[in-house]
Amino acid sequence: MNAILRATAHILKTKGYAECSTNAVAKKAGVSIGSLYQYFPSKEALITALAEEHAQKARDLMLESIAAAAAQPRSVEEMVRAYIDAMVRLHADDPELHRVLMEQLPGIRVGVLAMQRASNQTAGLVRAWLEAHRSQLRELDVEVATYVLITSVEAVTHLRLMDRPSHLDTETLVDELSELVLRYLGIAPTRKARRRG
Repeated sequence: MNAILRATAHILKTKGYAECSTNAVAKKAGVSIGSLYQYFPSKEALITALAEEHAQKARDLMLESIAAAAAQPRSVEEMVRAYIDAMVRLHADDPELHRVLMEQLPGIRVGVLAMQRASNQTAGLVRAWLEAHRSQLRELDVEVATYVLITSVEAVTHLRLMDRPSHLDTETLVDELSELVLRYLGIAPTRKARRRG
């Protein structure tokens, strides 16, 4: 099954959505079309499986960040930066595939639902973190703050992936998003927005 998903990803990145047929995927993966259909009944099912795999990576990165924060005492600023760094790293992992999925999933209902499930899980983690650290933050509506934070970070990281601005390196992006989030939470960052030298 992994070979089929890797073949799907390769065709999507090199030839595009229109050329990514089940026959082309089966040929690239070196399996019969019958074998492919045992796992994936359609092209949409293939792309949805890729989206779910990507969503699982996002959940794993979030859980890694939370586990690391729990393992050693960290300031709110360090935890915010760790979360943002994880999100930026997620989008930097196979950016071509990520871009194709972002472009194609809006037209595939089951794919959208897979990404919504992942987003809901991320929202649950962020909401729980906000509740746990409420005494250190400005007065805010946790539901609203969860939405604003997730949407802001995802929007910037997605747009960076689409626009590919040459002047915005990863370290700078993490610094600037950390500054944005911390100030929204009512915390004055102790580190410089951009590290130099």
